Amino acid sequence: MAEPDSSRTRALSVTETLRKRIFDGVFRPGAHLMEIPLAAELGVSRTPVRDALTRLADEGLLLYQPNRGFVVRRFESKDVFDAFSLRATLEGMGCRLVGERGLEGPGRERLEALLEQQQGVLYASEWSPELALCWQDLNLDFHHALLELADNPWLAEAVRRSRQLPIVFDSKSRPHDHEALMLMYRRDHSRQALADHRQIVEALVRREIVRAEGLMREHILTNRDVLLREMRRAFSISSMPSDAPSTDSD
Repeated sequence: MAEPDSSRTRALSVTETLRKRIFDGVFRPGAHLMEIPLAAELGVSRTPVRDALTRLADEGLLLYQPNRGFVVRRFESKDVFDAFSLRATLEGMGCRLVGERGLEGPGRERLEALLEQQQGVLYASEWSPELALCWQDLNLDFHHALLELADNPWLAEAVRRSRQLPIVFDSKSRPHDHEALMLMYRRDHSRQALADHRQIVEALVRREIVRAEGLMREHILTNRDVLLREMRRAFSISSMPSDAPSTDSD
């Protein structure tokens, strides 16, 4: 009876290994992932590899092409635009759920503690890659905390899926290198993001539900536009979608 569980565990382990390699750039966009070589490398049979490839295709990280098999998907700037636009709606909904329930007690204390930590990082004497990385982690913690307080696992999973953008972030949801990190998280932009966080928490505490939802949406859409501008400058990926706002000027 233990064999099905063992097989499932192997499939999940293989899936996580391959997912991490995609996000970390080990498997580049357009790369073919073939069952037999992967099974030999990972020391498993072809079945868990096949299951993992199918799952990653369902997640949108791989594409299945007839007569070619599974290929690592290429993400474009429009994917970034669309994913952040979706996140804005989803996380705005999360704020609405928190506001309807009321932000008080341990939940409020947790968010306010994160705001104080973010304040300490962003107003330190000198900006550095280490502080930018610390800010990025604290920023994620803030958004994760709000989703947990929303207490809707379907919503949380939808947000997680919308964050799956290997051209931007690695398996730890961090930019791929220090240069990208410093471009994406300039201190002036990050300080504005902190101001947004404070306004969102204040609105939730006052049960200004519509305002909190709108603030979160605007917060994510602003970050989307900043990110796309920096990606255009730094990485020269494909052009902005025609309906995206112009971000050429500061």
